[in-house]
Amino acid sequence: MLFIDGPLIGGVNNPYNVRMNDALLQKNVIPIFIVKNSNSNMVTDNIPQLKGKFNSDLHWAYTFQKAGTRTNFFKYEDSYNDEFSKIFCYLKTFDVSPQRIEFHPKTYAKYRDSMDEMMDLIYYLTLVQGNLKNPQLRSIAVAEKFARETLDLFDMSNLMKSLGLVPTMNQERGFGG
Repeated sequence: MLFIDGPLIGGVNNPYNVRMNDALLQKNVIPIFIVKNSNSNMVTDNIPQLKGKFNSDLHWAYTFQKAGTRTNFFKYEDSYNDEFSKIFCYLKTFDVSPQRIEFHPKTYAKYRDSMDEMMDLIYYLTLVQGNLKNPQLRSIAVAEKFARETLDLFDMSNLMKSLGLVPTMNQERGFGG
C-alpha cells in the first residue's frame, strides 16, 4: 500500500494521478489517497436530505459520525472523463474532523474484497500516530515532520530573494517571508 497525502482528483493533477495510479496497480502497489482538509460537497450536494444543511462533506461527516467509525463508500463520477472518478469514504478516528479516504475505481475493483482490512489498517495507523487534535496516518505525519525539518535547514526567504523570485501570498505565510 502507498498512502498519498492529497486528493486523487483535484485540478491539474488529475491526468498525472490517474496515470500514476495505473502504473502502481501494474506493480501490485495499492494507491490510497488521504485528504485531511476539504470543503467539497460531493455527498451533501447529491443527497436531498443533506442538501443545504452542512457547510461541507467534512462538516456532515463530523456531525454524523461517532469517533472510530467510517461512512459507507461513495462514488464520484466525472461527467466529462470516466478516468477522473473516485470511490471514497470518511473516517473519523477521534472526535475531530474526519479524513476522506479515496481510491480510483480501478483500485477499488481490484482490491474490493480487501477493503475492510485496508480501512482497518488505515484506522490503526491513525490511532498509533497518537495526535488526538490532528489525527492522520503515522507514515504521513512522519513524512510531514521530515519535510518541515528539511525546510528548516535552508533560509528559504533569503534563497528566494537571492534568486530574484517573488513569493506568492501562501509562500510568504509558509516560509515566514
